[in-house]
Amino acid sequence: MRLTVAGVGPGDPDLVTKAAIKAAERADLILEPVTREGKASVAGEALKANLSADKNFTPFIFPMIKDNIKRDAIILEQLNNLKSLWENANNILLPVIGDSALYATGAYLYDVWQNNFKDINLELELIPGISAHSLAASCAKKFLAMGEDILCVIPGTANIKRIEQALKYAEAAAVYKPSALKDSLKEMVMQTGTWREIVRVDRAGLPDQKIYYGEDALKSPDEYLSLLLLHR
Repeated sequence: MRLTVAGVGPGDPDLVTKAAIKAAERADLILEPVTREGKASVAGEALKANLSADKNFTPFIFPMIKDNIKRDAIILEQLNNLKSLWENANNILLPVIGDSALYATGAYLYDVWQNNFKDINLELELIPGISAHSLAASCAKKFLAMGEDILCVIPGTANIKRIEQALKYAEAAAVYKPSALKDSLKEMVMQTGTWREIVRVDRAGLPDQKIYYGEDALKSPDEYLSLLLLHR
C-alpha cells in the first residue's frame, strides 16, 4: 500500500504539477484535507480543477490545534472509520497545499498510520509542489534571496523569541502564517533590524489576492493564507 503526499502548490490550479495530476488519476482513494467538517479544501479544489475524469474525494479532517496527542487521536479515529475504504486500496493520495515536504500535514497522517496499523506495509511517496513563499515572491515580483543571502523560512506559530532570533541572523526571510503573531507582528519585525523590503501577500495566486508593502504589510493580518517576505 502506498501513501502519496502530493504538493499541489499554494492554491492556483495552474501551478499543480503533472506529477500530482498523474498521481491523482491512478489513485484508488483520494483523501481531501479539511480543517473541519463542511469546510472547503484549497488543496482539493486546486487538484479537482485539473482532473478530467470524475474522481471521488473523501474529506479528512486535520484540526488546527497545537495539542499533538489530541490531533493524532482525531486522525486515528478517522482512519478506523475509513478502514473499509483504504484497506484494499493500493494507491492512496493526500493532496496538500504548497510543497509536500514543507510544513505538510501528510507527515502527521503517515506517522499515525504507520504506528497504529503495523500489519500493513505502508510505503511513502512525496511529490513536490511549488511552495507558498516561491509563489508569493513571484506575485510580488520580488527575488527571495541572492548570492550568499541567508534565507530563513519561519512559521509564524513558533515562539516569538525564536522567530526574533532567526530574523536577526537572516538577510531574507519568509514568514508563514503571520496572522498568528497578531498585534505583535510589527514590533517583532522592527526589533530585528532594518529591512529594505517588507511585503505581505495574502491568498497568493487566487482571484482575491492582495499585496501589502512597507508598514501596511505589518498591520495585524487576519488571513490564514498569508505570507510575509523580508529582505535587508
